[in-house]
Amino acid sequence: MLAKEKVTLTLPFDLMEAVRKLAAPRQQSQFIAEAIEYFIAEKQRKSLRERLIAGYQANAAADAEIAAEWSNLEDEAWRNHIPTYETEDTTNDSASSLPNFAR
Repeated sequence: MLAKEKVTLTLPFDLMEAVRKLAAPRQQSQFIAEAIEYFIAEKQRKSLRERLIAGYQANAAADAEIAAEWSNLEDEAWRNHIPTYETEDTTNDSASSLPNFAR
């Protein structure tokens, strides 16, 4: 079991009324703890997202430059090493054993 700390909070009356309506009488502390955990996780997720976006934006020019440098080599690899549908070997007779609707 996690260690617990007893704290005293001052919350708006309306907020506590909502807690009382949503949480069972002896589970209000657990309800509030879960709400705080959720809030913290959302804040952390939002912060991470903002940092990732900033990083992507900061590196966008360099990333585009690198992609442009490798573009010709990448195109060559696709042309020379990836078979197209039209050039695939169609002499395999395994399709003839399939029912007509599956061919």
